[in-house]
Amino acid sequence: MRHDLRLAGHAYGLRPVELDDAEFIVALRTRDPQRVQYLHPIPPDTEQQRRWLRSYFERQNDYYFVVENRDSRDRHGLVSIYNIDPVVQTGEWGRWILRPGSFAAVESALLVYRLAFDYLQLRSIYCVTVANNLPVVFFHDSCGLARAASLLRHFELAGVTYDGVKHVCTHENWPIVRSRLEVQAERIARRLNRAS
Repeated sequence: MRHDLRLAGHAYGLRPVELDDAEFIVALRTRDPQRVQYLHPIPPDTEQQRRWLRSYFERQNDYYFVVENRDSRDRHGLVSIYNIDPVVQTGEWGRWILRPGSFAAVESALLVYRLAFDYLQLRSIYCVTVANNLPVVFFHDSCGLARAASLLRHFELAGVTYDGVKHVCTHENWPIVRSRLEVQAERIARRLNRAS
């Protein structure tokens, strides 16, 4: 949906996806088969991505962001909160992909949770990861998220069926998750500042 939510962190920020990001989205999600094997495939067609974005702008309860460097505004990745149920105040986050070599993982996750709990006032947020995508599954474990479910044969990607792992962060658990991610995000930002 069209929105104007922007969040700034220590080194990275989130800004709304725009139509002009279509080429970036296609490049990020199609050029490296190893990196995107656990994402729903998209065609390598910028105009088709623009059409998808136009339909996305009309959907409710779907927030799509570009992850960017706070200072340079270089684009580092993409992330979304969607499937928001306003009655039970829950949502899903995903469409998460970062360019190779980016250090934005920790802070982009922190900003997603800040958005969910501090801005959208959700009671819980969850993500579902392909079980074979061990680095991402372990990342969510390390944030202090609860594994809520193992979902058998949950994904079919490029003709292959995969199990899923569902992680949940509740409003009650958010302070613990926030403190873990905040420390790491500050450390990464300091390292990036020293390197520049």
